[in-house]
Amino acid sequence: MNTKSIRWAVIAGLLLTACGSKSSPAKEIASQRSNDVMVSLVNETGDLVQGQNRFVIAFRSAASGQPIDVGKVTVSSTMPMPGMPMSAGLELSAAGETGKYLAKGDFAMSGGWNFEVKWDGPAGQGTALLSTNVH
Repeated sequence: MNTKSIRWAVIAGLLLTACGSKSSPAKEIASQRSNDVMVSLVNETGDLVQGQNRFVIAFRSAASGQPIDVGKVTVSSTMPMPGMPMSAGLELSAAGETGKYLAKGDFAMSGGWNFEVKWDGPAGQGTALLSTNVH
């Protein structure tokens, strides 16, 4: 395992620990309810910044607040701009805990970004559109 992989594993572990604990320092970046599913973007600061970011996409039951298995997840991010919309490539991987996915992306510009999260699995199919500012 190289240094970059070890660093990513440590950061992922910290995010998972933070997002799974009730006394966690993890903060919500954005959330959206889609039918019976609450989708949240979270990280340690509650903000995304220009450049490299790591965060967790968490899925919970809107009724009980419990993590739910949504199966296959895809996410895309765009920054709407007249005549030249931007996108940020996001890497997504299962976090090893029900309802949690690790995301890594590089945002070239600060400003308003939109995230389209789609899932298909035990909780059914769904889409959530989340918006936040990248600082």
